[in-house]
Order: sequence, then structure tokens, then C-alpha cells
Amino acid sequence: MSISDKTYQPVQSLTVKAVEDLPAFRFVSHLGSLCDDGSRALGVTEVDWVNGEYSSVVSLGTIAIETTTTIPAGTDITSASLGKARAATGSEPVNGRSLDSSSGAGFVRIKVVP
Repeated sequence: MSISDKTYQPVQSLTVKAVEDLPAFRFVSHLGSLCDDGSRALGVTEVDWVNGEYSSVVSLGTIAIETTTTIPAGTDITSASLGKARAATGSEPVNGRSLDSSSGAGFVRIKVVP
């Protein structure tokens, strides 16, 4: 699904220094890097950030995120590799809950879980 049909409402953004290039709509760690598979996120980028910049990430509210696979609405979301999103399983950290569905890789809106 395309990003162009996803609206979102950020409530709170936090700033972190990027330690690598950060693409838009990806999970970012508190260290300023893209999240690894199954890791806890500080927030989600709204725009692209370059290594060394102070980047803003949405840490509360709703935002679109890029997915790696099919995600049904209402699913708990964790990080996949390269900061993308996938369904959480077992005791993995939950970074958000999907507000709509994706069929295959694409984009979903999530409610960020602090």
C-alpha cells in the first residue's frame, strides 16, 4: 500500500542525534540508529535524516511506518531489520499497534506505544 493515503497525527516528538542515515517512516533507537529486529524503539521518523544530524522522531501519537510483510489491523507491532515494522510475537517489545492493514510489504498507520 502506498504512503500517500496514510494520514497521521504526531503528539510528541523527541530529538536524537542520527548515527547513520535514517529513512522516513522507520523505527529509531534511543542511540540514533535504525532499530534491529525485535528491538525497542524511541520513535518513528517522519522525514529522511542524514548521519550526524539531530533528528526528530515521533514518540507519541499516530504515524505511518514501512512494513516488511502483511499486517492486519489491530496487531501489536515491533521492529524488523532496518527499522521497518512487523507483527510482534511472544515477549518481543511492542512499539505500536496497527490502525489499518497492509497486504505484503507497504505502509500502515500505527499508534506509537511509549
